[in-house]
Amino acid sequence: MKETAEESRTLQKLRRRQAWSGAALLSPALFIYSVVFMIPALVLLIGSFQANQPEKKMWERGWALTSFSRFFSDPYFIKVIGVTLLMGVVVVFFSLMIGYLLAYHIYKAKSLAKTTWITVVLTPLFSGALLQSLGWYLLLARYGPINVLLRDTGILTKPFNFLGTYGAVTIALVHGFLPFMVLSIVNSLRSIPANLLDAAASLGANKFTAFVRVTLPLTKGGMAAGSVLVFGGTIGSFATPGIVGQGKIQLLAQIIYQQAIQVFDWSFASAISLVLLLVLATVLVLTRLAGRKGREA
Repeated sequence: MKETAEESRTLQKLRRRQAWSGAALLSPALFIYSVVFMIPALVLLIGSFQANQPEKKMWERGWALTSFSRFFSDPYFIKVIGVTLLMGVVVVFFSLMIGYLLAYHIYKAKSLAKTTWITVVLTPLFSGALLQSLGWYLLLARYGPINVLLRDTGILTKPFNFLGTYGAVTIALVHGFLPFMVLSIVNSLRSIPANLLDAAASLGANKFTAFVRVTLPLTKGGMAAGSVLVFGGTIGSFATPGIVGQGKIQLLAQIIYQQAIQVFDWSFASAISLVLLLVLATVLVLTRLAGRKGREA
């Protein structure tokens, strides 16, 4: 019994030492995380419940719920929420369809071709959202290459302004966030043991059946992760809808930018930002719950 008690105390000391060591190792990352994310988030939360009094300092302003009541009582902002969510779903759908085909092709490709395809897919991340949006602006302009090609082939008789349409914004957003979907699915495909597909083939399953019954279910995690990343990036995007949409397509992020930078209503902008964060958190929680139920089933 004495040895058992001594062993227990020794294990407890080791656990405490490991906990302190882990905390010490994580402290730089936790500090950076607090400075970069937690403190701005706290300022955002406080600002959303304050009255719009720009002449006063933050700690001198009064408290009010006028920003939230204004947002949820105005049909225009409710419509913007619907448009933003719908745009996110549409972009996720097309990114998933295109991204899975690309990811599967990259997974099956040889080493040189795989590196080339990954480089091509990652190009939007290298160029940045602003340069990518300007590129689509030039391509879809009234006298851009796409209009010239359609007129030369006889499909159009006069230039058509693709800019400022939901289709143009969707194409630009899919192009911009496609890498997140592709990389997530590629990682899921790489984690599938090869002997599972061999076992399916030995049991008489052809390639299509093996894909539907084995590969596709095992990549649900990658598809879910990619969908969350693409959805979050889409509803938080303001540069691409602003440039390609030419102000005709309004998403929540653009409203936040306008209220904060142009109108200087920081309280209202903070309230809308908080709503956007709650939407993202809800989508993330629902995705995790759906994934957990899928694993249990």
